[in-house]
Amino acid sequence: MPESRENHGNVHDSAVQTTKKESGYNLYIFTFVGLSILTLIAVALTQIRISPAVTVGLVLLIATIQASIVLFYNMHLKFHDKVLIIFVGIIFTLIFLTIIITLVDYIYR
Repeated sequence: MPESRENHGNVHDSAVQTTKKESGYNLYIFTFVGLSILTLIAVALTQIRISPAVTVGLVLLIATIQASIVLFYNMHLKFHDKVLIIFVGIIFTLIFLTIIITLVDYIYR
């Protein structure tokens, strides 16, 4: 009987250690630094003299990357079922198509 308790304790300890590794502070620090760098790049793009359509497209691309980082790491989507990830991918595709259609309309007016 004591032997089974020891094994159960070891399984629990390893599960706790795995959870700590997946949700440590380092992940959040790297996420914050990555999002900050992408924000600085987006702000710098607005200061460069290029076509407004190109600027908007690049800034929206950076915003999409930022949203993906937040979804996968801060909201832990990386650790969920594949079906949920597929649905999020479909939503991003629809948003992307909406942005493209809007940009095409803006360019050809």
